[in-house]
Parts: sequence; structure tokens; C-alpha cells
Amino acid sequence: MTDLVKVGPPDNYILPNKSLGIIFFNEMKKWNPSRIALIDWTGEEVNYGRILQLSVKLASQLKEAGIKKGDVISILSQNHWKYQLTIISGFYIGAKVNLLNPDYTPGELKHFFSICRPVVVFCTVKVLENLLKLKDEDYFPARIILYDSEASADLENFNEFVEAGSFDHRFSPTEVDPQEDVALLLTSSGTSGVPKLIQLTHANFRITMVHAGEPNRFDFTEKETTLAYLPFFHILGTGICLGAILYGVKFVILEKFLPDRFLNLIQEHKITKLLTVPSVLLFLVKSPLVQKYDLSSVTDVLCGSAPLTRELEEEVGTVLKIKSMRQTYGLTEISGLATATPKNVRRTGSTGQVVTAQQIKVCDPECGKVLGANECGELRIKGAGVMKGYLGNDLLTVFDEEGYLKSGDLGYFDEEGFFYIMDRLKEMIKYKGFQVAPAELEALLIQHPAVKEVGVVGIPDEKAGEVPLAFVVKQPNQSVSAEDLLGVLESPVFARSGVLKTAILMQV
Repeated sequence: MTDLVKVGPPDNYILPNKSLGIIFFNEMKKWNPSRIALIDWTGEEVNYGRILQLSVKLASQLKEAGIKKGDVISILSQNHWKYQLTIISGFYIGAKVNLLNPDYTPGELKHFFSICRPVVVFCTVKVLENLLKLKDEDYFPARIILYDSEASADLENFNEFVEAGSFDHRFSPTEVDPQEDVALLLTSSGTSGVPKLIQLTHANFRITMVHAGEPNRFDFTEKETTLAYLPFFHILGTGICLGAILYGVKFVILEKFLPDRFLNLIQEHKITKLLTVPSVLLFLVKSPLVQKYDLSSVTDVLCGSAPLTRELEEEVGTVLKIKSMRQTYGLTEISGLATATPKNVRRTGSTGQVVTAQQIKVCDPECGKVLGANECGELRIKGAGVMKGYLGNDLLTVFDEEGYLKSGDLGYFDEEGFFYIMDRLKEMIKYKGFQVAPAELEALLIQHPAVKEVGVVGIPDEKAGEVPLAFVVKQPNQSVSAEDLLGVLESPVFARSGVLKTAILMQV
């Protein structure tokens, strides 16, 4: 290995190189059963004893239902504690756990279900209408289990399903091959084309859990309290919660970001560690609402998911008087982290140094030449966290000839190995952490009969990071408005979030 390749610390194997089911089962048994693990925003408290017992009962019921190692379990839900319980039980039986955005349209669900073909879906009433529109498809799941509604002829209730299971003290999680067997199927637009399903193995996500517990990285310990408000279908959102369960961090679950409730929970539960994204930090330094709450308990802030400007990072430290304000950089395709700023290190503008069991080289995107310090190029990543591949896209490769994942992100490292992200080589638009594919938007807009040509680009936005801007050429003698085109876009990520700004270019 040359100095041109930046390598993180070696794996210390504080967690065994085994299945995630075995890891979680054994680690949870170490905690006092009465210790509070999590608190729902409604005030419901759940201790380790209850999580352990219910996760075993759910796993036994899944097995009784014929769900076995390698089968796919999909979760379509807002944030709540039963979500994480389902993931852990899926790990126990060696299932592939697929996390999907509950706001997906029927078309988007059809795309993902046709690839992964789940045998059971755990969901809330909110998604039922869209889900049931697929009931005549051959890949429609055999069972639907509702977290928040009573059972009916075709639907099962989660609580009843779990309580029908048994807790056997002799229970043992299913053995898997950590390097080969897939634990999580997460969504991403990848570096090109339509949305994909990322395959993360047990070994891949294990390294995410290692990062969570490292003292100079996330530093999850039993002394900390955090707020789980980022979407659980994201690698960051679910990684925070599962890491907290492993290391005894008390965490408070918020269904979604609501300003008043968010601030009140920080104050009420004296949140110490806040994992966040730039749009939330912007709110914290700009909103007058913040002044009504005591946020002094927060001592450590880690920001990821999207670029954070130097100016905003400095403002957070000044306005909120945060002792430790840090950035991270990562991708779903590498199970989360590539770099992180060590705790109590201040390096404004930097996303930190390479994390454990990962390595990065910076390459000229045209010829692939490996570059040195302070030379900007594409970041390429290799290591224990790098995905197995895209499900159903075996021929698609985003790896170079040495096995490094091409991130599509442009950046550089300095003489001390601190990385700085400058731009994106790929065409993806990153809206509040969501990957938005221009080609996908263009394919939808071109379907409108009044549209002749369309091109979509990303433009900077202070709150969202980037928003798409569509340039549309109309058909001769046709009339169309921006509102008409917004109606074409089914996806709530694009339309109901108001993300798309449309510029109509009149045809001459």
C-alpha cells in the first residue's frame, strides 16, 4: 500500500465475525433486562428484556410461517420501535431485510418488489392503499402484517402475530456466511440509472456497528442519549438505532422531523449526541423557535448525508456552543461511513479521516491515475463495508479494475489525511440526502403530450443541498404550465415535497 491510498485503522474485532443475528442476540443479553433501551415520542419506554423477548418470539413466528434463510422481508413504515424489532428478528432467521420508503408510489413499489420479491411485508395503514394496488401481481407478498391496525381477512396484526410466538431460552439465531449472505436490501440510485437495491452482507453491516462503538468515531456508550428522527429506511437512520441498541445508548424515537417536537425532545430527554443532516443544522441556527428551548445538553454533533458548508459548520459551533461539531462522509453502497472527523478534533470543512477497515484512493476520473495530497479527483473506496452488489443487476459494475467502488464524488485529502468533498462527478441530484436521478425525472416529464424535449439539472439550495431544475421545450402550438408538469411526477419525493422547480423554455 502506497501513501497515495489512505487506509483506516485495522478491525479490532470487538464484535465477532459472525451473523448479525448472533451479534445482536448475544450483546443484548449482556445488558440488565430492566435497562431502558428506547423511548417512543409518545412516552412509551422499552427495556432490553422486552426487546430480547419480543424479538425471539417474532423470529419463532416467522419461522413457523415458513420464512427461512434467504427469504426477503420488506418494511414499509414510519419510524417507531417495532421497526427495529423486526429488523433484528430478520437477522435472527437469516432473512434479507428490505427497507423501503413508506411514501413510495405503486409504480416505485412495483419496481422494487419485482426485483426482491418479498414473502412478507410489515407496514402501517398509511401505505396500504398503494400496496394493495399491486395485489394482482405475481410477486405480491403472501402476508401483510400491520403495525398499527387490527387484523382482517387478508391482513394480520403485528402484536397478535408476535404474541402467538414463544420465547424459548434455548433459542439460537440461524448460522450464515457473514461474507456472502445478505442482511439488508437498501435503496439507492447508485451512480447512474434507475433506483437500485443495494445488497449489504452481514459482514458489511457489522463494520457499521464497529464504527458506531469506536471511541474516536461515533463513540456510542451507555452514557449517551440520542434522538432517532432520521428515516429508518436510510442507512444512517437505521444504523443509529441498531448501533444504539448494541452499545447501550438510550435513544428517543421521533416519527419524523417536526420542529417543536424535535426541540422539545432534546430538552426533555437531555439529548447528548445528535446525528444530523445539513438541513436540520440550518434550522437550528436560523429558526427563532430554537431560542425557546434549552439545548445545552448536546455536546457532540455529527453531520452526514449531504455536503455541509464551512460557513454553516462554523455557525453551528458558535450559535449553539457545541463542543464537538464533526462531519462524516459515506454511501449506502459502503454500509455507511468512509470518513469521519475524530471526536474533539476541529477541522472545519473536512469530512475527516478514513474509518476502520475502509480505504480510499483519489483518481483522475478520465484516466484513472491515482492522485496525491491536495489533488482533486474521484474518491474510490474499498474495504469491509463495500456492498456485495446491486440485486438483479449482476452485470452492472461500479468497481474499477482493482476492486474499488467508484463513488462519483470529487474531493481530495490533505497532508494529514483529512478529506474534503468538493463536488459530484455523477449526475445524481442529492435532495436532503435523497438520490434523485435526472434521467428518471426526464422519463416522467417527457410523457406529457405537450412536452417535446426536457433536460434536468441540479441547482444549489441552502436548505435541501440541491433541487432539480427542469428545462422543458414545448410541442408546437401546445400550452403547458409548471403546475401541469408537477402533476406528472407521481413520486412524493419529487412532487409532494415541492422539490421540483420547473423552467418552461418557449419553443421559437
